[in-house]
Amino acid sequence: MLAPVAIMAVEAGHDVRFLALTTARRMVEARGIPAIGFADLTEFAAPGAAHFGAELAAGLAPGGPVSIEESAAYLGASFAELASDVGEAEARRLYAEKGRHAFRPTGFFRRWLAALRPDAVIATNSPRAEQAAILASGELGIPSVCAVDVFALQEVRWVGQPGYADRLCVINEQVRQMMLEHGRRADEVVVTGNPAFDRLTAPEAAELGRRYRDGRGWDDGKRTILWASQIEPEFHPFDGRAGDPDLPRKVERELRELVRANPEYRLLVRYHPSERVAFVAEPGVELSGREENLDAVLNAVDIVVVTASTVGLEAAIAGRPVISVDCSVFTADTPYARFGISVGVDAPSDVTRAIKAVPVRAAAFGAQFGVAGGGHATARVFDVIQELMMEC
Repeated sequence: MLAPVAIMAVEAGHDVRFLALTTARRMVEARGIPAIGFADLTEFAAPGAAHFGAELAAGLAPGGPVSIEESAAYLGASFAELASDVGEAEARRLYAEKGRHAFRPTGFFRRWLAALRPDAVIATNSPRAEQAAILASGELGIPSVCAVDVFALQEVRWVGQPGYADRLCVINEQVRQMMLEHGRRADEVVVTGNPAFDRLTAPEAAELGRRYRDGRGWDDGKRTILWASQIEPEFHPFDGRAGDPDLPRKVERELRELVRANPEYRLLVRYHPSERVAFVAEPGVELSGREENLDAVLNAVDIVVVTASTVGLEAAIAGRPVISVDCSVFTADTPYARFGISVGVDAPSDVTRAIKAVPVRAAAFGAQFGVAGGGHATARVFDVIQELMMEC
């Protein structure tokens, strides 16, 4: 999410120190951004960090996306900070109970930022290290920006607290209102969009969509519906709520019946990689393979139907109208209708009615969702940072 902002800052002549946490380092370095990790900052770790890191990283398998050295440095610095705060015995108990969720190495970041004295700190709404960076910057009086990735339904407990970061960058007005309801001032919360999604509205994505339609021979005036399927478990993995494993197939059956009865529509089915479903071809129904570029697909179709897939959010940002079937066990975790991303329906049987209500000019319909797209989220976030630095 922050890599595009870092690139823009570097191009503008700023000296950027990008602390790439976990797997992010390879990604940002591949984009030409110099990155550092915890292994480069061991001098700021609390006493015992090297010992704790070696112990906690001992069971990690080599060859993963993060080096053993970096994992040991992260685990060691985080655990040493926890032990410094609550004592080693309690730290071990907390780590045994919560794992990495027990970490919040504010002291580590306080020492590093005190030495670095940056003009601003920017981090996402992730817990642990990024949360600690924001808290430490606040203690030191360093201006900070928290870039909220999507809805922050859990993270609002701390992101929504007055004083947590000087500015919040959020994806749309609905998320902004949620932050205001939790006590943030209106001038602290800015609708910027998420830079990670700028690609969906870039001219290149529109061209990919045009080529996809041409390749499929979709020049017959039919409206194409994308069904982005995903697995529905029998029970929610965390809170035990009952789900309906047949829900994805019920939605697909409803959409197939819609196409049979209404020849002005076609259906494009895209199964989740973890689904094991045998696609059944029939007139007006096509398959989108998992190898196909999703950005191209979203810019080629006219309407998108989901239960709780992240494809729904991406589709809305790409300007496509989204219908969400809001009886999934995951609806509460991805409340698209509540946050203006989709038109929600209560059951698969309501999907046909909702699709027929979508105006022919899909782009105009999609615009009503208020997602900050347009390919400019990176520039908006960067502007927030620059304005904050000028104010301070």
